[in-house]
Amino acid sequence: MYIDTASTSDISALCDLAATLEPLQGNFFGQRHQQVRRLGNLLLAKDHARVLCIRHQNDIIAMLTMSSTNPGSGQPAIMQLNEMVVLPAYRNQGAGSTLLQAAIHQARQAGWGKMIVQLSDISQQAQHKLARFGFTHSAERQMHLNLRCKAELSVA
Repeated sequence: MYIDTASTSDISALCDLAATLEPLQGNFFGQRHQQVRRLGNLLLAKDHARVLCIRHQNDIIAMLTMSSTNPGSGQPAIMQLNEMVVLPAYRNQGAGSTLLQAAIHQARQAGWGKMIVQLSDISQQAQHKLARFGFTHSAERQMHLNLRCKAELSVA
């Protein structure tokens, strides 16, 4: 298994992966044509968005999307963690933690200032996992991580 940045040729596989969430969390990006358009936009906005994936052999088994909440503002980007999906067969094996760790690393290297997650979008279990990575609660019904802090945190 390895982490990779998704490309436009991965859109169909990413949509298939997103479909595994629908029974659990509703409509994810919406209908298939909406998923294709949204993922395509994220993949083309390389300076303001990222779609990371974990590949096992030739299959995408997990993905994470994030996008800037303040593109072109001249301020360090605030990146919002949008979605993270792991195929059911690979859950609880560290794939999500590995993907989140890679996202944080890439965000720091790109010079982004903060990463946020909307609490309305995640479960209590996910909030506990984010806290292990250094995310803290804020007054805006968000969790945030200051990316300027270089402390390495335990994800065990």
